[in-house]
Amino acid sequence: MRGVPRWQIYAPLGLYLLFTLIPFYWILLFALRPSGSTSLVPWPVTFEHFDKVWTERSFATFFQNSLLVGLASMVMTTLVALAGGYALARFDFRIKRGFMLALLCSQFIPGALMLVPLFEIFAELQLINSLGSVVIAETVFQLPLSMILLSGFIRNVPYALEEAAWVDGCGRFRAFCAVVLPMLRPGLIAVGSFAFVHSWNHFLFALMFLSDQGKQTIPVGLATLMGADSVDLGALAAGGVVAAVPVVIVFAFIQKWLVTGFSAGAVKG
Repeated sequence: MRGVPRWQIYAPLGLYLLFTLIPFYWILLFALRPSGSTSLVPWPVTFEHFDKVWTERSFATFFQNSLLVGLASMVMTTLVALAGGYALARFDFRIKRGFMLALLCSQFIPGALMLVPLFEIFAELQLINSLGSVVIAETVFQLPLSMILLSGFIRNVPYALEEAAWVDGCGRFRAFCAVVLPMLRPGLIAVGSFAFVHSWNHFLFALMFLSDQGKQTIPVGLATLMGADSVDLGALAAGGVVAAVPVVIVFAFIQKWLVTGFSAGAVKG
């Protein structure tokens, strides 16, 4: 990019940044300014909307439910994808190519098509209106991509390291835990964070499988703030801020590992 004027680089980036930040400022404006105010600056600052959604609208309960679903989905997805990714990376079996193709094709299936069979299965297992049903559905939905990413990351770990551990007396599982697993930290963080954020933001499964308001998650709680005749913009904006803050914090702390993990998992060893 030598010889290119700086303004040709910074001008598009500045426009993109402005286009990205304006919606965030707008939601903070409605969340922090008093009801009925039309000011473009949130002054005087008020937290009445946050207090309303947190106490009157049960967002404290929604937040707790979303946190439980996100953490449980993250753990289950990571553990199962780790086992499946290791098998895909280290073992050769007859239907391996077909299985990988099935994993890739499953990414083109919308989650809405899974609702009917999942609902029937959960009804037979008496899991309807249980957070466990949402956790299982989120895990199933995220496993294909997670397995593909982790298998690519494991392929980048030299197989000779495991063989050296076997020579030293380690079994396969012990060698995996002692040699391979520490080198998978970026990939595990990438997959885990992706699973958490997806579960945190997903609306459809929680809406269909949870009927009790005390078990709803934040995305469904946000939908309840929009009535047929009117919308409480202040409360809706405050709820949006509550929903966005954990995701922003997660990405702020793991962005380096996230980029490393996804790039490494996408490389074929």
